[in-house]
Amino acid sequence: MSSARIASKTARKALFPLLDEDVSAVAREEAMAAEVAEIDALVEEMEREWAAADRVESLRVSRDFTDQVRARRTHRRADRTVLRSLPTRLGVSACGEGEAA
Repeated sequence: MSSARIASKTARKALFPLLDEDVSAVAREEAMAAEVAEIDALVEEMEREWAAADRVESLRVSRDFTDQVRARRTHRRADRTVLRSLPTRLGVSACGEGEAA
């Protein structure tokens, strides 16, 4: 069986890593390891961002529940919203309010 020969010395030097199976296998493994490392770095970065967002959210939620002034205001606002929506829910017209007052 005959094999093709590369006549140019520079071409031979440039193509040698691609032609040698051991060298190309090592290069493929290094490339895969680099990809895995890059993916791991991205996953770690996203996990850090999610953890930071969770900390901020838990602080905000805990402050909402422990801040009594804010809780009272929120409760009053919710009550006012319900009271404002009652006439529309019950079908009472605006001119009926003027006559009753």
